[in-house]
Amino acid sequence: MNLNNKLISVKGRERPLSKKQKQSFLLLSRYALNLSLFKDKEFFKKNKICLEIGFGSGEIIFQEAKKNPKNIYIGIEYYRRGVAQLLKKIDDHDLKNIQIFHGDAHVFLEEISKFFFDEIWIFFPDPWPKKRHEKRRFIQIASINRLYEILKPDGKLYISSDDKNYISWILSLIFQSDKFEWLAESPFDWKNPYREYYGSRYEEKGVKKNRPPYFLKFKKID
Repeated sequence: MNLNNKLISVKGRERPLSKKQKQSFLLLSRYALNLSLFKDKEFFKKNKICLEIGFGSGEIIFQEAKKNPKNIYIGIEYYRRGVAQLLKKIDDHDLKNIQIFHGDAHVFLEEISKFFFDEIWIFFPDPWPKKRHEKRRFIQIASINRLYEILKPDGKLYISSDDKNYISWILSLIFQSDKFEWLAESPFDWKNPYREYYGSRYEEKGVKKNRPPYFLKFKKID
């Protein structure tokens, strides 16, 4: 484990964007998150705000925002390809309740203070399965502490993965932190996503390769 609790930002290689994706990416200026929004405490108090860290191609956050137009959704993604894919979905459906932070999630977490989000989603983060790469995993004690700080009282944290080792890692660190209650209702609760969850193509590929998803649901302990 990353015992010094240092958060490591990992910049992976990107595939080049297609011509259409480049055009979609230009829409970011319209839908990019303005961090000054976090100065408006009342805005966050009166609205349900959900944060997805690492939204991939954006299938889940898009479906949620489409179904719940009164909620506010903020998505973080480092890779331009995924950002472009979500931007096209947003623009095609004229959604007004999604804002995007393109960049490093650790940078985002350092930019904001406390008690902003009702829910935080981390679906299928990179498991970094090799032992020597565990320090690169997003879920560390330091990041768990930061997520705790930015959740509202009784806020929910939803995490999923199809990597058993990563799931064990996450549970171990969550229990070590003593900041979240695991909302497991039965021994097989890990099979069930939270009630409004929409799947993704990544998840479907894993199932086809005999990698079942595991779903963890937590509540902030105040």
